[in-house]
Amino acid sequence: MYCIFFKTARLIFFALFLIALSDRAKAQEKNFVDSLLSVLRNTKDGEELLKTKVELGWHYLEVDDVESFRYASEAYKLAVQFTDSFRIVKAGRIMGHSLRRLGRLRESITILQEVRPIASRNKFVDEYKKILNGLAVSYTFNAEYDKALEYNFQSLVLREREGDKAEISVALNNIGLVYFKLLNFEGALEYYNKCLAMKEEANDTKDLDFLYLNLGLCYLQLKKYSDAKQFTLKAIEVCGPNCSNNEVRIGGEYGLGEASFHLHDYANAEVHLNKSLTRARVENDKRWQAESLVYLAATAIEEKEYALAINRLSEADSIAREGGFNQILIEGYRFASRLYTRTGDYEKASFFQRKLIDLSDSLIGSELVRKIGKIQVNYEERRNIATIASKEVVISQQRDLNVAIAVIAMLAGLLVLVLQFGNRNIKRVNAKLSEAKEVIQKQNTELENKNRELDIEVDKKTIDLARVNQSLKQVNDELDNFIYKTSHDIRGPLASLKGMCNVALLDVKDPIALDYLRKLDATAERLNSILTRLVIINQINNSKLTIEPIDFEAIVHDVLMLEKKKGLPPELKISTYIDPGAEMESDKELVRIVLENLIDNAIKFYNDSDRVDSFMKVHISSVDGNAVKVRVIDNGIGISESSPGKLFQMFSRASERSETGGIGLYITKTATEKIGGRVGLLTTPEGHTEFYVIFPKTPYYEVQKLERRLG
Repeated sequence: MYCIFFKTARLIFFALFLIALSDRAKAQEKNFVDSLLSVLRNTKDGEELLKTKVELGWHYLEVDDVESFRYASEAYKLAVQFTDSFRIVKAGRIMGHSLRRLGRLRESITILQEVRPIASRNKFVDEYKKILNGLAVSYTFNAEYDKALEYNFQSLVLREREGDKAEISVALNNIGLVYFKLLNFEGALEYYNKCLAMKEEANDTKDLDFLYLNLGLCYLQLKKYSDAKQFTLKAIEVCGPNCSNNEVRIGGEYGLGEASFHLHDYANAEVHLNKSLTRARVENDKRWQAESLVYLAATAIEEKEYALAINRLSEADSIAREGGFNQILIEGYRFASRLYTRTGDYEKASFFQRKLIDLSDSLIGSELVRKIGKIQVNYEERRNIATIASKEVVISQQRDLNVAIAVIAMLAGLLVLVLQFGNRNIKRVNAKLSEAKEVIQKQNTELENKNRELDIEVDKKTIDLARVNQSLKQVNDELDNFIYKTSHDIRGPLASLKGMCNVALLDVKDPIALDYLRKLDATAERLNSILTRLVIINQINNSKLTIEPIDFEAIVHDVLMLEKKKGLPPELKISTYIDPGAEMESDKELVRIVLENLIDNAIKFYNDSDRVDSFMKVHISSVDGNAVKVRVIDNGIGISESSPGKLFQMFSRASERSETGGIGLYITKTATEKIGGRVGLLTTPEGHTEFYVIFPKTPYYEVQKLERRLG
């Protein structure tokens, strides 16, 4: 019995940790806390200060309980000032939890009792459940088991009503802890096993290590040491090899230490208990310090190191008194009595035995047992009433089901009569359907035959089409090759012809011969230009696009400079407008070819009449957000072609001025279509000629859609 209360104290601590974890996460990221502190330093708004201090109290809980209590108490005062009920409850609850962790149990109970009715009245259900848990743990720590059990059962009822299995398991664990404190280890084990079953059913692994520790301690008190050690090791295993949870690290070492003590392995017990004490001191955990010191003293007693045992018991007594840990005091008195009995100081042994009895009687008396029995009966009664109510519901449902069965039986009888009456009609209909089915089957057979014939014809046509496509591809390849080779083969003789013409023009003096030679040279130049353009067409058809941003202003400037070198008519006025929003990505060389041919075409066919002010305009703008439109407008000699579409065919000439055999506009059309654009011709309302090109802003934009929108 001497280790019962010590085990109980440890279990209480684990229950506290379970509740704290259900309240909120143990720590928050440092940068978030820093942002809250920054708000606190920079804001003067009262409500903002209130909100920030509540959050800081929450975040420091279980990290720095002194700071948590400071911020929560400041928030509580502000919440009272602003009559903010919700934050009064939340700040008060945080104060209660931090006070409990600081060992100020009575103050913790006082503040939690103040905010409990406020939470209940305002229906702050989540806060109310957490307050009940906090009160239950504080009363347990203070050895007021009847009140602890009362609040634990209230919490369990709420959680069962909501049906959250994870939260139900927490309440079951806490109830098991109280029964453990009352030395009812079978009852404690029952609730711990219920908790474990609930967790397995909900697939909930949260705090599973703590539950295993509680089970280990319970089996320890039932003198099932192998089970006790097994569950303690399970707890450590669940926490992991690099366990960062101080509660499990301290509790696991302590549990193994006490198990070793009961197995009379005092050397191993001292090793584990010293680890527990060291970690508890690092974490400034007074309760675990006191508990570890008590069992280290017990180990020293067994090893007859009585002076060391007295020092450890004295230190444990001081810490337990400061924190109000009554159960640890009882355990200390038990071992002190044993110590002085073994040393022969029976007077002191009797003194500590009386203190043990007095304190135990004050904590576990007949009145306490009566109250606990009443609380348990009330809970069982509520559960029985709920069971009876559920059975009455089942009976009512069964009664309704019987009535429904009778009605269904009557309807079934009527249905049989209807079916018999309708069966005759169904037979007649089935006969007609059979006849129709035969007709349909015949038609389906004929249709299948037709489909097979069509499939055969389609296969034949597909083969023919493949042959035609292959032939067409071969012809196109041969044509491209022919154009390429022909242009290169003819270019040599043409160059020789032009050379001879130039030499003859220097040597011949006859005017008539000179005129013929000049005409021959001009004809050779035109033929050379045609060959050059044929090569350009071949290059366009076989080139790969190089996509880059297009600078229209630079391209137009270069084209006009080239035209100036070739010679511009002095009376022709040229103007350009380029919209800054006319941005696109395409093949720069193909865009240049298009603009060069359209501008050259407008200059070539300008109106040379003295009565007309000849002009040529280049207008480039963005249209519809997805394309760029280039317009080249002039008041030249116009287009005499009756069908404008033929102008873009190869060797189609719009005027006798054409020197390239009607290839320029064909090149324009080929280059435009290569980059996904469209070229066209129209006459403006003023009677001017306008060539326009619509470029997609990306090379493969579907210009047909744009054409429909632009008309």
